[in-house]
Amino acid sequence: MDYIKCAGIIPDQKTIMSSQYSLPTFFGKLKETAINYCKFDMARTMPVKVECPDESQGLKSLYFVNAFETHPFVGGKLGAELDINAIAPASHHAENLVYVMGSHTGYDHKTKTWGRIYREKEGGFSTCCGKLAAVMEPYLKEYEYAKTNIKLFKKDGRAFLEIPHRFLGIQSFDEYSSVKLFLDTSLIKADVKAEDVITTENPHSVIFEIHPALLHALEAGNKDITDNPTPIGDDLTANYFKFFRASSNPFPDDITRKLHPFMHKIVSSLDYHPMVTVANVQTWIEFNRFVDAIHAIPDVETKGIFGVSGLTVDLYFEERPYPYSNVYYPQYAFFKRSDRRKGLVMGPSEINKLLAVYPLAMERVSIDRILECNDEGNKEIKF
Repeated sequence: MDYIKCAGIIPDQKTIMSSQYSLPTFFGKLKETAINYCKFDMARTMPVKVECPDESQGLKSLYFVNAFETHPFVGGKLGAELDINAIAPASHHAENLVYVMGSHTGYDHKTKTWGRIYREKEGGFSTCCGKLAAVMEPYLKEYEYAKTNIKLFKKDGRAFLEIPHRFLGIQSFDEYSSVKLFLDTSLIKADVKAEDVITTENPHSVIFEIHPALLHALEAGNKDITDNPTPIGDDLTANYFKFFRASSNPFPDDITRKLHPFMHKIVSSLDYHPMVTVANVQTWIEFNRFVDAIHAIPDVETKGIFGVSGLTVDLYFEERPYPYSNVYYPQYAFFKRSDRRKGLVMGPSEINKLLAVYPLAMERVSIDRILECNDEGNKEIKF
């Protein structure tokens, strides 16, 4: 797998969404992989969870305990952001560490809607992951406005684009936004001259003749351009625009700062819903941070490290005694032996092939079994 080299590289989603596991299957195979492939002594192995602290992922804690016979060390923050400062402390607790990492998104199976889930305590549906949705919201809003308000039309046999000033870097006082979408010049016919710019009755927009390459692409996609202006819609792909932050404090948090270079690709994604795409990109970014941190932190130099990073999809089934459920898509992995300084990075096909080698051997988790160690809890504890 490639490390982050430039903002133009993001994961291929069809590849990373290729293999779905239920939690019993994933944690069972994870345990067997840690024992048989990594050669970890489970009595000296600590799980570490780098995930968003959302109640919709609460079931995972039971599977962590069932697989590793201990609660996971928390190594992540809101939005499944890796806590670099937690890596060294975690390494002080065991000889080996098994990381499970990655972002999550909700799915309402009744309406087949991505990015939301029913919250029992809230009494209604809300975004999932809420943090990533909040980061993406101004970008998505600006993009949707651009798709609707950039218009295509024909006149006298020529094709034109009507472009609002705001997407040309001309700011109006009534159009302030912390996120700005600027169009690439590849939308417009090269060497624009005065006669190529047509005045319009709308004082907030300018009309340009469309670039021949874009016109060819639109015609190849059977885009119907008529005398009546119509929105450019999904044909405004990531090749034609970038985002800029307009605020004096451009990045309110580290997640926004890290996702910003990829947002034009995230919001215009067509193969998956933007909520899936932003979660996948966030998973990929944090996995790269994890690998770099493991290679840089002296405390883990003599530790065995195995980490799997992937996307969790959260589900809600109101008819079940415990209504929340999850499925997991492993996407990347990392393995470092305790006697090696550097580790091995695995891509989607490699980690899924590795997990497929080992049969499911873990019993189904039960709350009663997990609570057996507390069967003397009724006795008074004196301090």
